[in-house]
Amino acid sequence: MKFGAGLAAAGAASAWFGPAGLAWAGWTAAAAGMLLLAYRAAAALRRRAALRTLEGLRSLPPAAFEERVAAWLARDGWRVERTGRPGDGGIDLVAKKGREVAAVQCKRFAGEAAVGAAAVRDLYGAATAAGATLAVLVTTGRVTAPAAAWAAGIQQGPKLVLVDAGGVAAAARGGRLIR
Repeated sequence: MKFGAGLAAAGAASAWFGPAGLAWAGWTAAAAGMLLLAYRAAAALRRRAALRTLEGLRSLPPAAFEERVAAWLARDGWRVERTGRPGDGGIDLVAKKGREVAAVQCKRFAGEAAVGAAAVRDLYGAATAAGATLAVLVTTGRVTAPAAAWAAGIQQGPKLVLVDAGGVAAAARGGRLIR
């Protein structure tokens, strides 16, 4: 962006103040700079629009998806710390809001890939060990029926929240991630 703005400004200045007969070069540089700015602005708008679709989110690298989830939580008033790394124990983000502490696992899947009961149990155990009040699974895929049934059977400990592709798509459009 800086290059395009600089090119446009320098071209316009040289066209305005430049020697007679060379004004065309300045105006050409200014026009090229403006075209470059417009192209980059359009590309940025396309990238931003893609982040509002499920397919756009599925195309992100896992770390970038975690960043998006963190941004949604921050937008909803949570203070978020990224903890995701190899050996993170299944917790990618820790979010705090009032007395609530959410241990969040992000699963960026392509297509109709599903999160199974084992992954949900692992997250729940990690959240319990970390002293969280919420265990939140966020996936661009779906949650299997056995995983959802296991989550529904939880009677004590942290509240377990499962956010599937539909919930992710709603959050990307401005909705709340954790309800």
